[in-house]
Amino acid sequence: MTPPERWALPDLEAAAARCRERNAAGIRCILSPLGEYAGDGAVADRAGVAYRAAIGLIAAEGLDAAVAVKLSALGAGLEDWDDRLGRIVDEGRRRHVGIEIDMEGAALVGPAIASAEAAAASGAPPGLAVQAYLDRSPEDLSRILRAGITPRLVKGAYLGDTGDFSDIQRRFLDLAAIALESGRPFSVGTHDPDLLGRIVQTADRRLVEFGFLMGLADGAKVRMAREGWRVAEYVPFGEERAAYEGRRRRYLRSIAALGRSPVL
Repeated sequence: MTPPERWALPDLEAAAARCRERNAAGIRCILSPLGEYAGDGAVADRAGVAYRAAIGLIAAEGLDAAVAVKLSALGAGLEDWDDRLGRIVDEGRRRHVGIEIDMEGAALVGPAIASAEAAAASGAPPGLAVQAYLDRSPEDLSRILRAGITPRLVKGAYLGDTGDFSDIQRRFLDLAAIALESGRPFSVGTHDPDLLGRIVQTADRRLVEFGFLMGLADGAKVRMAREGWRVAEYVPFGEERAAYEGRRRRYLRSIAALGRSPVL
């Protein structure tokens, strides 16, 4: 049986408590108020309030943490969604709290990159996920690095241009090589032992951060932090947990079907 709070926590206060615990172990946190596609402005406005509340708490408590933002939760496609994001970016800049934009379906890749570039131009460069399973990602990664945006390399959890496991691994390592050659900071978001082993062998500890999900790789997080690597944990929270938790369970089933398991 899966513990009820393995993948996500009930509220912001619980996420802050988790973050304090992880910070004490040398692990940065990325707090993520959960929400799916906002179909109207009122729902999107509530998501904006939740993101800004997380920023305020991080600043008030002095946590080593950033806030993850989903454009779909802000009503991407609705009028004024970019204004909602702008208010979040402004609040993060004012409170000295980082913003990290999650990458979602392929249709939102362009808007996500444009939004990240606008934030960087305003003096608040965010983090931005780059999905290995998309053909466009090598070019996107170079563009992101030039803009001073910190990329977070991930395999991709939606629908990509390839679903072949080995091909996605190869693409991921190709992206890591581009990031390493740039000499700029970047993050690696994977629980794949093969990828982690390869990147650890070649990465500069000053430039790369290893990001993990809450509920996975607890041993690896603490061990790598003790070894001097930069480590972050993604900490989702809120009432809208069902869809997120479903994606996590599907992930475990998919890799089990391949005879594989995530790093421990």
